[in-house]
Amino acid sequence: MRPRLPLLALLLLLSSLPAHAEFDWGARYAGDFLTGQSSARLLALGGAGVAIANGPAAVLANPALLAPSRRQALSLMHADRFTGAVKVDHAAYVRRARQEGGALGVGLVRQGVDDIPITRLRDPSRPIGPDNRVISEESGSASEYALFFAYAMEKPYGRIGASAKLIGKRLYTSNALGLGFDIGYARSFGRLTLAGQLRDALTTVLAWNTGRQEGIAPTARLGAALDLPLERLKARVVPVVEMEIRLESAGNEEFTALHAGLEYTIQDRVSVRIGTDDGRMTYGAGLALGDLALHYAFVGHDDLGETHRISLAYRWGR
Repeated sequence: MRPRLPLLALLLLLSSLPAHAEFDWGARYAGDFLTGQSSARLLALGGAGVAIANGPAAVLANPALLAPSRRQALSLMHADRFTGAVKVDHAAYVRRARQEGGALGVGLVRQGVDDIPITRLRDPSRPIGPDNRVISEESGSASEYALFFAYAMEKPYGRIGASAKLIGKRLYTSNALGLGFDIGYARSFGRLTLAGQLRDALTTVLAWNTGRQEGIAPTARLGAALDLPLERLKARVVPVVEMEIRLESAGNEEFTALHAGLEYTIQDRVSVRIGTDDGRMTYGAGLALGDLALHYAFVGHDDLGETHRISLAYRWGR
């Protein structure tokens, strides 16, 4: 029997770890590039996606919401963060599994900053001064990747899901590799959906080729979504709320974060959205044309500039 891919990746990762590595379990922002959402729709709702994500967006937001998947779907997303300084790209695919009520999903995330100047003193043996300036002769890049494999199933007690993710990072000549796992749960009570996700459930370890290792602590996300139809207006309103609990920040003001949003949809075609991402306002809109859906989101930041995100989703098959 051939070994499964996550197990093979884990064995390769463990075999590459240095015998005497420097551990940093408190490394902040090591998994920050995965705290966002893979859909402009969810970003416009303040990032509150754990109870409302559907289709490919659920691969990252909450794998439990992949089930049941009766059709195949593909989503693509691009974002320019902080006035274009950071590029973010997502791609995800979902399809029905052979098992009744099951679904499979694959996702890829990439975040990077390109063309970073690599600087040095003209004469490294002398102190900086008017006749010994900093010069740049080359450029590098910083990039982060994550490849997801997700599975979900629908049970009488709710929907459950899990995903394995292979994480890679590159900073100029240094690189790192890690393997992590996310688990999710969701259950609907009429028009109310309650859901939760535990990211990096076993703590994700990133091993750098420099001998340093970083630990990404688990993060819990608990949320609810309420689907309220407005039959006279041929519309619906969906308020969502989510609490994020960051275990790596226990004991300080960043321990929890609140995400909330409101979506108003007319005739299942045109949507407008507003939200708050832990105090930052978010806005967006969506347009559905049959099996094709287009979403846009905007997030402002006083210090780091604006973020524009566009995502496209397409469904096909039966």
